Amino acid sequence: METPPPLPSTLLDRGGRQLRWLLVGGSGAALLIAALVPLTLIGTFHACPFLRLTGYPCMFCGMTRAFMAMAHGHVAGAWRISPLGVPLFLATLAAFFWGTAGLVTGRKLLLRWPWRWIAAVGAILLVANWIYRLSSGLK
Repeated sequence: METPPPLPSTLLDRGGRQLRWLLVGGSGAALLIAALVPLTLIGTFHACPFLRLTGYPCMFCGMTRAFMAMAHGHVAGAWRISPLGVPLFLATLAAFFWGTAGLVTGRKLLLRWPWRWIAAVGAILLVANWIYRLSSGLK
């Protein structure tokens, strides 16, 4: 049986440079947009179809508003809107600087974390955040 030909160039080739550009571009764009949206609009974002259909917030309701509040330096307000939005913002900020450091230095900046555990903890935190929002009557 023949071995398959090598895969074409991917995002992970050339030291992961394309992946770092994607990380910096995506996180940078999210941070920039959140910072540019006026604070007066933060309370007006309610585009969730689940909320419209059921009258209850989904697991992700409030995350965008909390992210935007964090981008404007309103930590307490972001925490009230959605506690999970605060670490989401901080993780996005860390991803931006981590990717930028990798691009500037040209080094591979590897994270050797147990991704399955991180995903499991993230899922638990997401459900806990949802329960908090439902029990607090937040929409």
